[in-house]
Amino acid sequence: MRYTEVDFLVAPVEPWRDLLMVELMELGYEGFEETSHGLKGYVPTAEFERSALDRLMVARDPHVSVSHTVREVPEVNWNARWEQEFQPVEVDGKVRIRAEFHPVVAGYEHDLVITPRMAFGTGHHATTRMMVRSMMGMDLTGQRVCDLGCGTGVLAILAERLGATEIIAIDNDPTAVTNARENVEMNKCTRITVEKDGTDLESGAEYDTILANIERNTLVHAMPYLVGALAEGGNLLLSGFVIADEAIMAQAAKQAGLTNVQQLHDGEWAFSRWVRTITQHAA
Repeated sequence: MRYTEVDFLVAPVEPWRDLLMVELMELGYEGFEETSHGLKGYVPTAEFERSALDRLMVARDPHVSVSHTVREVPEVNWNARWEQEFQPVEVDGKVRIRAEFHPVVAGYEHDLVITPRMAFGTGHHATTRMMVRSMMGMDLTGQRVCDLGCGTGVLAILAERLGATEIIAIDNDPTAVTNARENVEMNKCTRITVEKDGTDLESGAEYDTILANIERNTLVHAMPYLVGALAEGGNLLLSGFVIADEAIMAQAAKQAGLTNVQQLHDGEWAFSRWVRTITQHAA
């Protein structure tokens, strides 16, 4: 199979490179290479649509300049490239995310092993690290948890390690679903179900915790569904948006009846944890 390489010049690079990567994944791009000037994306030539590049939201944002060059390249061995570049991720000395070929290192509370087939969800990204950091400060024992936009399934796996008794991991990308199932099995998890679905969660699902590391527009659109699926007193962990978008996210969350209990920043990226207020029932 031949691939088309699109080399993007992005200025400023952060945080726009990561937002661009999210959009390209939705267009079927299978591999990425971060560069000093931006990003190289790789898509099967048969699926490449040049006109789609003109519709990218990042490219239309007035705060960033995006240009690109296109060339066809031979087949890329993604597994070999990933093994060469992927390094273990360590979060606060408590969680270590590694591949099978990395040696075990003692001293971590949780050792998670994944083989990602996509660029996000490995733990390298700031949004994933902040989700992990917040989860480590929570008690998930006996909880029903939803990992929405699960990617590799790393957050669902951590949720089981933290004591959750039922975890539903959801992604709308069939490649991510397959990958998450492989990683769940590799980590010998028994309480995780991986499903292919969208963000319109079922009302009344009564999740104790929902993990949603997606992108801003999707989160804002899905907010009523997220809250409707959350149990009273339940936690909603949100990331995938930049600091400049915190006000937009806060407005959507507050309008849906949520109360903020935690905010984190990592570089240009933001995280927030919200609680669904417990309704005071009449005696």
